[in-house]
Amino acid sequence: MTLLIYIAAAIYMILPTEVLSFLDRMIYGEWPGKPGDKLTQLLNLFQIASSILLFLWGNRRRSVRVNRVLPLAAAGLLMISVLWSVTPSTTMTRSLAYSFLVVGAMGIGEIFEPNQVMRLTALIGGFAAVLSLILPDALDVIGNFRGPFPGKNQLGQAMVIGVLGGLHCMRIGGQRGFLYVGITTLCATVAFLSKSGTSLLTIFAFFMFHVIGTFYIKGGINRIVSICLGIFATTLIIIVLMNMGLIYSFLDKDATLSGRTEFWPYIIDYVYDKPLLGWGFAAFWMESNPAAATIFSTIGFSINEAHNGILQLLLDVGVVGTAFFLFFWMRNVVIAVKCINGPAPAIGVSSLALLIGTILIGVTEQVLTTADALTAQFFLLGFMCERQLCLARRARSVSALQSVTLHADQLAASQGRDIA
Repeated sequence: MTLLIYIAAAIYMILPTEVLSFLDRMIYGEWPGKPGDKLTQLLNLFQIASSILLFLWGNRRRSVRVNRVLPLAAAGLLMISVLWSVTPSTTMTRSLAYSFLVVGAMGIGEIFEPNQVMRLTALIGGFAAVLSLILPDALDVIGNFRGPFPGKNQLGQAMVIGVLGGLHCMRIGGQRGFLYVGITTLCATVAFLSKSGTSLLTIFAFFMFHVIGTFYIKGGINRIVSICLGIFATTLIIIVLMNMGLIYSFLDKDATLSGRTEFWPYIIDYVYDKPLLGWGFAAFWMESNPAAATIFSTIGFSINEAHNGILQLLLDVGVVGTAFFLFFWMRNVVIAVKCINGPAPAIGVSSLALLIGTILIGVTEQVLTTADALTAQFFLLGFMCERQLCLARRARSVSALQSVTLHADQLAASQGRDIA
């Protein structure tokens, strides 16, 4: 049964990365507008089955009552948007996939220890990096390095997650330290080959945060050093963001973020059309939507997302949904900080690093509202941090009760001696 649980967890974490999409290309080929096929449907069924099994096993072993309301509310909000969606069938399909992603994260958070999850994360990242280097068909139709993934952006995000897992394993130490150093280095190298500027900036931020976090959790004078390093790192990232043109020219890319900034004004106009609840989750960019068709004809090509986290949230679920997800993000920040200063500093550092990385990736990509590896890690790390805090509170309560009981016993024994 233990092996089956690990297999289910591996399936749950591998499939959202889309690292197996090369199998689809090898069997069926590739062309613009290609629909789903039997292999894609089979992999989706595996994803759903693994999520359900993990949730059931987690329920059986559940020993700590973490907050499941907010994650389920996030999935529910996306699903409810089918009521006003401009393409209800797409909204229903995507929101169901998102719901199963949340359910699976609950199960893993209950079954596994945080370090086990992060080791598996690192190993999956290393597997994807190796596969990217050995796969003969690693370039897309326009020559971008994408490895086994559908595109370079998916490759970049998978390497970001791999680096996150590798740095966590380096931070906690252990007998296989060199393995995780190698995985981290390999994932960073493959990310560089992809020339994904956003992913490289995020990995750079992860490395800096790893150093800062390592100093901070040691305590004492090291915390002062880490605070100084944090101020320096924040200043450096701001400078980098203000001079992204130099980085993009180094990577042979234009300063408009590959044309993204050129169509953002058109998206903002349509955000104002449905500001409160949006157009429905994952519904706006369907060709059946006249608003999307207008943008496509204006910019001269088709896109499938706003290429900005906030803009995509506003399109999907409006101001109401965007405020909810921002609140959820802030809540996870608070939990991560409590972990860093409390019972689980290592996983707290990883969680806070991911949340910072989400902001950086969200500048140019959709985040938190797609059933991908980044969203899975968002929920996984949130659940694991909260679970560690709950376990620590329970331990303190038990310790306090034992202390009171011991004191009462000592008092009773003392009174008995006095009477004698």
